[in-house]
Amino acid sequence: MEHSSSTDRNGGAASQRSFRALRSAPWWIAAAWSVGYLAAGTAWGLGASGYPFSGGGPGPRASVMDPVPSHVGGWILAGAAALAGVLVVLIARRPAARVPAAAAVLVGVMLAVVLTDFRVLVFAAYLPVMAVAALLGHVDPHIMATMLIWPNINQMVLMIAGASLASLGIRGLMARSSAGETTTDDAAPRFREATARRVGRWATGIAVVIPVGYAVTRIGWFAGVPIGISPSFMQQLVDAQAAPIGAGLGGVALLGAVLTLGLVRPWGEIWPRWVPFLRGRAIPPRLPASLAIAISLPIMSAGLMYVRKQLAGEEFGATGAEHEPGAWLPEMFFPVWGAALAIAALAYLQRRTAGQELVSRSTSPRGLVSG
Repeated sequence: MEHSSSTDRNGGAASQRSFRALRSAPWWIAAAWSVGYLAAGTAWGLGASGYPFSGGGPGPRASVMDPVPSHVGGWILAGAAALAGVLVVLIARRPAARVPAAAAVLVGVMLAVVLTDFRVLVFAAYLPVMAVAALLGHVDPHIMATMLIWPNINQMVLMIAGASLASLGIRGLMARSSAGETTTDDAAPRFREATARRVGRWATGIAVVIPVGYAVTRIGWFAGVPIGISPSFMQQLVDAQAAPIGAGLGGVALLGAVLTLGLVRPWGEIWPRWVPFLRGRAIPPRLPASLAIAISLPIMSAGLMYVRKQLAGEEFGATGAEHEPGAWLPEMFFPVWGAALAIAALAYLQRRTAGQELVSRSTSPRGLVSG
């Protein structure tokens, strides 16, 4: 019995340490990025090599930073890094201060979504699908090696740093929202729970419908049905062995749509019976919310790039794709998909947090007496 109690205490202490480590990770990531890119941006602004964008020269024009020369873009990155560092310090001193928290969210979104492009989505979704396709003999493995270069890695760094900074701001805004409740009854948390439930349902619905529409076209092409494209373009995809990759991406989108439903369904709060070791236990609210937000960022970033290129009449994807509605129209909804997924995740977190607060109040001595 004593051995069992000791094991439980050790396990609980280990879980607490892991939770604290995860909670502190955004602080360290945002601070490290601020210091590193302040130095790197200054060096690029002064003419050093290694600038991770095209700099107005030959190369891809996927990011809004690609046309910006290094002697200008370097200083922009250095300024963003300095601002991020200041915000980290301000939030550390006053976690619930509204202005620094809101600014951290805005700067974080700029870094993670606006300055990046589809290359992060390539890492997150395309690369695993292409790895499977390569194992099946549908794709040349050397194509994947060409993706692991510094400009692409920089995209991942920007998104991770931006997400970390934005998460610090969101924490501050949520803390201020809870601290602003002066009543001791259940009205405020019940209102937050009801509002989050209502907003979450709408956002989740949008975040499910859009990827399903995308998946229908890509899986249809693999099945030989030219949904939204001409037969000649369909043959072009078959000749380029692109249809299997598209079907794989469609499958990933469908899986994402199913998992998104968990943000409004009971199985998104309690581990299902078929999950070993965890079945029946409550799912930590931050786990699904954090994963959903992490996925929403590359979707929004890629979608904004697709919209920019389509409006500018620039080519993206297979040759001639800009003239095939089925090839480009689903991507135009990617920014909406990503935004809806992020809102659904935040609504899920707010709803679960408010629900836990209500349970805590009902089981507290004051709650028992007042009830």
